[in-house]
Amino acid sequence: MLRPGSPGPLLLWYPPLDPNQLTVPALDSHTGAAPDLDATVPVDHWVLLSTDQAPSDWGEPVDYPKNMRHGLRSFLPTTVVGRYYGQGQMLPNGDFTISHRALLTGDLDSITRLQPTRR
Repeated sequence: MLRPGSPGPLLLWYPPLDPNQLTVPALDSHTGAAPDLDATVPVDHWVLLSTDQAPSDWGEPVDYPKNMRHGLRSFLPTTVVGRYYGQGQMLPNGDFTISHRALLTGDLDSITRLQPTRR
């Protein structure tokens, strides 16, 4: 359940630039201004991941509402793995990333924060 005033879940489905690395956008800006790329920020994220290449006994099953449109359901995973980042935790501002191999083996300790590069 979402807390009042919190943003809704974000669903992204895209072909990755690197098929061996999954990256989840997660830049934070708690000021209303552009994100500070050099900041350490308080985080409050559930990072849930899935892959079409997972074996049948992988992950935790997802139960969707019966009244969900079939067109939407076809984009959603049947199993996921994930980790919660929060409860006063401070991390470098950036995205979350994990290798596809680590994801398939359930090594969620391999999730790291990836800071954007400057051009």
